[in-house]
Amino acid sequence: MKFFLRQMCRRLLLASAVLLGSVMFCACDDDGAALGLEWQHPSDLTLPMGFAETDDVPMYTKRWQMPPGFAGFPERWNARVKAYVQENLEENRQSCEAALVQYLTSAPGGARQQRARTRLQNTWQNMMNLSRRAEQGDYLVFLRENQLPEDLEWHDGMDQPELGSPAARKGGTLRLALQRSFPSTFRVFGPNSNNAFRRYLYDDIDLPLIRLHPGTGKLIPGTADRWAVSKDGRTVYFHIDEAARFSDGSRLTTRDFITSLYVRTSPHSVEPFYNDYYMGNFSRIEVYGNQYLAVTLAAARPYAPFYASLPPSCTAFYAEFGPDYPTRYLWRVAPTTGGYTVNPYNVIMGRQVSLVRVPDWWAADRKYTRYSCNVEHIIYQFVSENTKVRELFRLGQLDVFNAREADVWYEGLEMDAVHRGLIQRVHFSNIWPRNCFGFHLNCAKPPFNEKMMRRGFHHALNVQQVLDTVFRGDYARLGSYFSGFGQYTDESIKALPYSPEKARDCFARAGYTEVGPDGILCKPDGTRLQVVISSRIDPLYTNCMNILREEAANCGLDLRIEQVDDTVHYSRVKNKQYQAAIFSWGFSPPLPDPAPFFNSAYAFKPDGEPLPGTSNITATNSPSLDRAILACKAAATEAEAVAAHHQAQQLIASTLAWVPGWTTSYWRFAQWRWLRWPDEPDCRFCPPRYYDPLDSHLYWIDEEMKEETLRHRHSEEVFPSADIEIPLPDTETNLAS
Repeated sequence: MKFFLRQMCRRLLLASAVLLGSVMFCACDDDGAALGLEWQHPSDLTLPMGFAETDDVPMYTKRWQMPPGFAGFPERWNARVKAYVQENLEENRQSCEAALVQYLTSAPGGARQQRARTRLQNTWQNMMNLSRRAEQGDYLVFLRENQLPEDLEWHDGMDQPELGSPAARKGGTLRLALQRSFPSTFRVFGPNSNNAFRRYLYDDIDLPLIRLHPGTGKLIPGTADRWAVSKDGRTVYFHIDEAARFSDGSRLTTRDFITSLYVRTSPHSVEPFYNDYYMGNFSRIEVYGNQYLAVTLAAARPYAPFYASLPPSCTAFYAEFGPDYPTRYLWRVAPTTGGYTVNPYNVIMGRQVSLVRVPDWWAADRKYTRYSCNVEHIIYQFVSENTKVRELFRLGQLDVFNAREADVWYEGLEMDAVHRGLIQRVHFSNIWPRNCFGFHLNCAKPPFNEKMMRRGFHHALNVQQVLDTVFRGDYARLGSYFSGFGQYTDESIKALPYSPEKARDCFARAGYTEVGPDGILCKPDGTRLQVVISSRIDPLYTNCMNILREEAANCGLDLRIEQVDDTVHYSRVKNKQYQAAIFSWGFSPPLPDPAPFFNSAYAFKPDGEPLPGTSNITATNSPSLDRAILACKAAATEAEAVAAHHQAQQLIASTLAWVPGWTTSYWRFAQWRWLRWPDEPDCRFCPPRYYDPLDSHLYWIDEEMKEETLRHRHSEEVFPSADIEIPLPDTETNLAS
């Protein structure tokens, strides 16, 4: 009884958590609160001072109370960056000299001289960037507001079309199902944090400093209400909206961006990505008081404000940051700047996560966000079986049902409620970078450490047969690793065709010259040509693999599949503990970023062992590709960026470390008719620059329509047409119900 009373009191203190929709899904024995999800960080006043009175910094920083261990961090970080710049400058100087010697000693006009020239150009540009950084001085600098440049031209992005609809109604609960494993952590960074569920908790919710308008692709404000770009195109100045707050009520200031730099690059976070992210992409961060932040990019590039938009971290939340961060913060939910946060009292570990709308959200009345985040609760249920998801949806216990697969779209929605218009089918055409779905090959271990084996594997996978059979021709074959980026995608790149003859020839060159009694190729020593493809547990993949395995056998290849839990699969892939893997990364506009996935620095340790925990999961190690990646970063104009990214994509394709899979240019789902969408001149249904329209949070629940629909479920009542076709804006008039 005491435990029950304590829980009730806590719920009363959480103003937004006590609604009927959340009570219906609550649990007692295995809820998230039992693991500390209800933890509330202490006040700022409990944090140690970040700077001493004797430090040579402006007065405002001396009022900053920062996470444990921060004292002295700016000096330590500046020293690290200085050493990093000098080390890379020397490496590039030596590389530049070697390229020059190769160029001068090569036959004029020959391929060797051309390669040397390209290498020299890229290395020289990198040297110039590094030299400029070295001359610029400290990376992290604290200044006063009156030291801001006076000739800045400020932009506010308020000239773009409104998002959403004034007809949107607040309230209600959206119930969704996810066919994936429950996440292994709720941390926003650190070990296993980059899991598939993180976007639902943070990526699709947080408001960055500035963002891209999903309808026009132009810059619009986020937590910064205005910004300016220096004349050389490298430094972006942001003014943080003074009303901006985290979901815990903490005010967002420049301090939180410095906290983010500190905690994300700390060895306690066990997160190698962020050290390179800050050191490699930015050459200087200047703080001008509590509201102005200036970020200097390593080189000028298109969409500079977008790429200079650093992530903040709520300072008080990291009051207990230290060596045990990965375990202490395992289930603690970081405050967000967006409209939702996790409801700790409505989490069922292993089964369900619930988001609750932030009460008094700071952006609730601002243009571009005032008609978003309309529902009060979003409940994600983790259900592995698609048949169970379909049944829950049919019974009205889920509001939306993912219907991208052909069999689901054509046969799975053969329901009486669909024919009567109670359930609507939605085909949403989108403009979005495609996931690099396909077969990633581990180049660090046999058999794919040999390029000829990789080429043979490409020719041995009859992906087109899968498209024609499983997906009924609705899906298309990917070409470039970075598809869907408009002009930045090299559309000339095509997947290698299925060819038993070419596959067998490649395998023979790799040493598989004998044919076994079952038709599978072998080496003279009896080694069988067998490849194990790892994937997460998914019946769809099983169907696809049955076709691929049969077709691969015609090439002399014995193809096997090993399906494991989502978390296990992700861990194995990140740690390069696989042969081949069905896997994909999700990408975002406006430009591709090949560095995390193909830079050789993320492939191997100095001792030659594969480097675990990085996004270079194929262990690609290509000097020419490294130089192309540098060129992508150095591109200052749109034309330069297009050329650089095309070259990088060609080199990625030449590694043969990835067999292109399949994709779509649309999203299909079914919804109960009470889920409503905008129908405005500038916002028909949903702007096209969303992968899944639900990511927009522009929908709402019509409670009256829901009541009406449920009342007529078991009658003969028929409602208007169930199909909603949403074409791209430049095709024909959108049809939104």
